[in-house]
Amino acid sequence: MRIEYAAPEPVRDAIEALGRTEDLRLSPDHRRLAIAGFRRNRIAILEIELGESATGTSVTINGALELSSPALKRPHGLDFIDDHTLIVANRGGDVTVFDLPAAEPGHRSREVTPRQTWSAGGLNLVESPGSVALASGVGDRCEVLVCNNHIHTVTRHRFDADSSEAAVESDVLLRKWLKIPDGVAVSHDRRWIAISNHSTHSVLVYDYSSALDEDANPVAVLRDLRYPHGLRFSQDDRRLFVADAGAPHVQIYDRDGDQWSGVRDPAATITVVDDAVFARGHVNPQEGGPKGIDISPDSNLLVTTTEFQPLAFFDISAVMAQADESAVVATDRGGPASEVATQLSLMDFRARAEIAEAALDGLTTSISWRITAPLRRLRSMLSRRR
Repeated sequence: MRIEYAAPEPVRDAIEALGRTEDLRLSPDHRRLAIAGFRRNRIAILEIELGESATGTSVTINGALELSSPALKRPHGLDFIDDHTLIVANRGGDVTVFDLPAAEPGHRSREVTPRQTWSAGGLNLVESPGSVALASGVGDRCEVLVCNNHIHTVTRHRFDADSSEAAVESDVLLRKWLKIPDGVAVSHDRRWIAISNHSTHSVLVYDYSSALDEDANPVAVLRDLRYPHGLRFSQDDRRLFVADAGAPHVQIYDRDGDQWSGVRDPAATITVVDDAVFARGHVNPQEGGPKGIDISPDSNLLVTTTEFQPLAFFDISAVMAQADESAVVATDRGGPASEVATQLSLMDFRARAEIAEAALDGLTTSISWRITAPLRRLRSMLSRRR
């Protein structure tokens, strides 16, 4: 059930003016909601209040702060380090850390300067950073994961959150099987990492409690997705919610007992974009559906964003109750490891075939191909005559 939020008119106007959005995130105290405005190079920080109504959960947005900065260059992913600190992955630039101004009611704009900047192409190993997730934070010492879209890596960075210095320790955590890693989520118990793998139309789940390196294999593959994007674990880490940018849905996956393993299909599907809005945004197979998502602590409130529906809230308590009643886990034929290996090879082959087909389509529709078409026909005629 969609929840209509209450907000003053200037705040609603600010939300609708965001344009193309890519990610959103609730703050740790759940009083703020950050949304990445990709095309306008803006970050919206909304002051929200969750309550109870006669029909269930109520949502009120009391203020909207629009952040601008020369350092915001196609902001694609973001996460809260704490209630007052935001880290942003800029696909057209660097990874930046911002101190957030104090909350105020109404709508206002503020230009901000990042406290830290991790330059793309430098020693911090970031390049086309698209998504970011806080992996752990102990005192001032933090560890974050960054998806580098176009070089197909996930990097790990340890840094002092209160310092103005850039990340001091960086390494490549994952590389094998990745083809445009488009989203990253870390489970609340810090044991699991989930990566949206754009070109293989799947989500890869890794055991973060074990030793990982560039050649690590996932322990689970989640399939039946078009173009997975944002993703979040439920509070108890039993479920993973995945936004499918190529469909009007959020898919929900269940783990097997206390383990993520094997090849898994969705346990439930939630439609979050209606037909008209989806058709408006579905200008290519990769767009139109939800991009960023987040889940409330009780896992009953779902928040989504996409270009033509920049903010929507859904009460999914009934869906979760139904999923609990009919929970069915995937069957691992031949064992989880062997099934995962087979699925990875199949997905990798299909992804390579799609890339080759796209390259061929680009060649055959190019100007040079059309100009030389008469020469190719003449050559074919001469060959037949000979």
